[in-house]
Amino acid sequence: MNTIETPSIQTPNFTDHPQVHHALPKWAALLDDTLYPMPRQRMPARDILDQAGMGLDVSLVRDYESFFDEILADDAEVDLAKGNVFVTRPKCEATRPEEVEGERAKLAFVVDDRWEVTVTPNQTGRTVQHLFQVPAGVELLRDYASPHDQPIGDTEAVHFGDGPVFRTQKVLITVKVNNNPVEFAKREVSGLEIKQTAIAQKVAIKIDFALYALKPDGGLGPVIVDDEKVTLHEGDKFRALTTDDNS
Repeated sequence: MNTIETPSIQTPNFTDHPQVHHALPKWAALLDDTLYPMPRQRMPARDILDQAGMGLDVSLVRDYESFFDEILADDAEVDLAKGNVFVTRPKCEATRPEEVEGERAKLAFVVDDRWEVTVTPNQTGRTVQHLFQVPAGVELLRDYASPHDQPIGDTEAVHFGDGPVFRTQKVLITVKVNNNPVEFAKREVSGLEIKQTAIAQKVAIKIDFALYALKPDGGLGPVIVDDEKVTLHEGDKFRALTTDDNS
């Protein structure tokens, strides 16, 4: 989809796993089955129609799971977090719905400029990846109006209201195990997978070694048990030791 220029946003310095609380998520609206980028979460209905190139003779209608639709006045403030799927209707045919309270608005999640509609606002990284059939070895990132996007882990909560626009990228993370570089094609792994991957890449450890994350001062953190989930970041350091050697 076409990109709308957004104002420059001042953000703090970010690490490999950026804190993006000060960056604004990107928004989009699905209007008559066509996706349009939107500059912000809340906009007058007429502005949404204008950004979609619609004439003054149509009304914006929020699409619901049921047969109820919400016809919006031109000056009504529209919160895209409450539903970003719309249709248009000629103003001469637009009549107000009897009731939409309690009905579920349709939600369009967007990944790599593709959209899928759901009525479930609370997802996880895994369910969004499955919704879009994201292949293995590719990670999901929430798309922000800044250079720093947020990687989303498989088990991480994904709330539609935090922003529905995502992108993907191939994963290649290099960490060190006993001072040896080890490459991973996914960000979330278990302690056992760290050892298995290190062994497969010729690091001289055994599967029954105890695994530790190294602290910034070089000390050992708590032992990482085999079934413990670890979120990897570029440059992380680990040490694997025999159970009778914790030096």
